[in-house]
Amino acid sequence: MNVAKRKYKKPIHCPVCKKTFSYKAKSAPIGRLSKHIKNAHPKYKRKKAKRKSKIQQEMEYTDDMLVASLMKAGIPLKAPSQEPPAPPIQHDSIIGAILTGISIGQAIAKGVKARKKKKAGK
Repeated sequence: MNVAKRKYKKPIHCPVCKKTFSYKAKSAPIGRLSKHIKNAHPKYKRKKAKRKSKIQQEMEYTDDMLVASLMKAGIPLKAPSQEPPAPPIQHDSIIGAILTGISIGQAIAKGVKARKKKKAGK
């Protein structure tokens, strides 16, 4: 009489309070466990630190190696600084502002004409 024994799945336990969730109920124990953790232990999930992926760790390592080699070679790591933009022109009268606007408009018009000529030439 070789009777096959039923193999029951082992119940799942809460990692915080060790409460058991078995497979006998209608709903899945993993869902009940996640709901239990969310309601009974709200700070549990926040305590876990996110792990960096292997690729991120390797990229950080290579970046550190590059920086170290550049520093050994004496190459500065500072980005080239740009000059601040020129302060806007302030006019004493409205006529100066109008003349500046006209000269800017003429420069833009020349640029538009030059582009049209280039497109027509192609």
